[in-house]
Amino acid sequence: MDKKRFKLLAAAGAFLLNIVLLGAVGKLIVPEEWGNDFTLQRIVLIIQEIEITSVIVLLSVKIFKIKIDIGRENIVKGIFWYGLVVCIAVIVDLAMAYTAPEKSITAALPHILLSFVTQICVGVAEEVTCRGFLFGACREYFGESKKGICLSVFISALIFGCWHLGNLISSPDLVIATAAQVIYATEFGIIFAVIYYRSKNLVPCIVLHGLFDFASDFWTCFAGDVNEAVTATRTADIDIVSALVVIALCSPFVISGLWQLRNVFKTKAVEETANG
Repeated sequence: MDKKRFKLLAAAGAFLLNIVLLGAVGKLIVPEEWGNDFTLQRIVLIIQEIEITSVIVLLSVKIFKIKIDIGRENIVKGIFWYGLVVCIAVIVDLAMAYTAPEKSITAALPHILLSFVTQICVGVAEEVTCRGFLFGACREYFGESKKGICLSVFISALIFGCWHLGNLISSPDLVIATAAQVIYATEFGIIFAVIYYRSKNLVPCIVLHGLFDFASDFWTCFAGDVNEAVTATRTADIDIVSALVVIALCSPFVISGLWQLRNVFKTKAVEETANG
């Protein structure tokens, strides 16, 4: 087995082992009833995401020597141009998830702040893992050609989608919802990988990822009984039609990602011809 293939397989194996161990420890140590408590659930999630990020950064930088690009450049362009379709999705998600507030913004503010911090931590962990680490490992193996980048985008996106199968551990009744999440998370993974590839900066992906998850959580903070609202989301599965609608609504992420990649490689081909 050549060095690059071993590195890719070892990176994927290390990632999966970390996720499995983290899930097993969480299942054994964290009381099940905590999952129905808004505050405790999010505190546990923050701790988990910090652990994931720490381990993945250690693996990436120290062991596998895979550079994760985080800086100041192209942040605005990455968010509002390369990630325009995600910005629109955040607004749409916020509007579609609307429920009449049952308490004031002042009363909801502690939950809003906790939710925001939690979702940004989720964004950091998942982007560092799936775009910074796994997408980077795939690029090292498949190379920087058009085929290599496309394979890296799709493989890292698929792994990102399958990561969400772990939700069945804490919510085993949400079979259809989890299956749908695997598919639309894969769609998300495609556009996020393209944003990272084009901007050469992971920050836009982290910001957009965190904001999208926060938009889904935002109105829950205004529920009269936040814990009851959390419990309802963990026990009520969706029907197949609703799942297909959600998957279809996320298809613009794939379309945007493929369109952007096409334009990038078309421009590179023109430049190579001009310089050749």
